[in-house]
Amino acid sequence: MRENGPWQSTIGIDLHGRQLGLIGLGKIGTMMARIADAFGMRAVAWSPNLTPERAASAGVRMVTKDALLETSDFVSIHLVLAPSTRGLIGEGDLRRMRAGALLINTSRAPIVDQAALVRAPEETWIAGAGLDVFDIEPLPPDHPLRRLPNVLATPHLGYVSEDNYRGYFTEAVEDIEAWLRGAPIRRLR
Repeated sequence: MRENGPWQSTIGIDLHGRQLGLIGLGKIGTMMARIADAFGMRAVAWSPNLTPERAASAGVRMVTKDALLETSDFVSIHLVLAPSTRGLIGEGDLRRMRAGALLINTSRAPIVDQAALVRAPEETWIAGAGLDVFDIEPLPPDHPLRRLPNVLATPHLGYVSEDNYRGYFTEAVEDIEAWLRGAPIRRLR
């Protein structure tokens, strides 16, 4: 209100009865499915390695990537960045989404083709995007994503919290101490 002034100048979007499409159903995707359920949303999921059993255990329906994009009101990305996920969501995928859908990416920017990501809300292929990750961080002041009225951009702060940092740094110290003792406790697989 300090900068924009008006009070109640927009209408919110209902969540109840809407569909959340989860691209990735790991730890965070599964938590998102629970949140969706609490709001009365249907959740569907797709990822390259998702199984019907895993989807069922998270309480979601497994669908194809195309079906997820074509039927979801919200598409939320929860994948790790790997050679197989880089550019996974391209122009064709964004055009496949509903015109009223919102794309949410708090995972890794390169999973989505960045040029197409700018064009999608700009040319209203989709209703908008909520982004916490970018191809260039910090996002330059003149970047087009900063000026689009249908893009909510946050400065990669989704993971920044006292508890998260406490856990992160505590585990880092534990890892170093264990390694120095010759008994590593967390190993990359």
